[in-house]
Amino acid sequence: MAGFDINQDRLAACWELQDCRSCINSHHGCGWCPTSGACVATTNLLAPVSHPDVCPLRSERFELRTKALGCGCSTTTLLSVIVTVFATIAALALLYGIGLLLLQINQAFGTGSWNGIEIEVKDDGTRHERQWRRSNAFTSFFRRMTLKATKESEQEQMTERSRLLG
Repeated sequence: MAGFDINQDRLAACWELQDCRSCINSHHGCGWCPTSGACVATTNLLAPVSHPDVCPLRSERFELRTKALGCGCSTTTLLSVIVTVFATIAALALLYGIGLLLLQINQAFGTGSWNGIEIEVKDDGTRHERQWRRSNAFTSFFRRMTLKATKESEQEQMTERSRLLG
């Protein structure tokens, strides 16, 4: 095992162990290489990253098991979990940023505000104010789609009052 400064007694003690559980739980500080069935002198689960010759077979170096995570978790499993967690956090941050950007674009170029005050002037000249808040985005989307499907805008839909006035 070139590249390691391992005392020969520790190396010999690890090589004597023949199963994963006794190997990783040894007081000598050993790791298990499952393909070759070898117990090697290393306690660091990330040793394969910097030392390709940690296991007898180079192809199994990322399958190293140590006491830190037990016989069921290899370096590959640990690294894939770490990458998955960070990729998920990055994806959620990206989606959140896109959502904020879309809200800003909507207020700048879209339909504008999400709430406000509506003033209605009655026939007798009195004014009636009421607060409004835009409804759920999904219902608004489906409402817009049905209006587009009818190919008739709000201005084209004549009400009884607009016919009388105009």
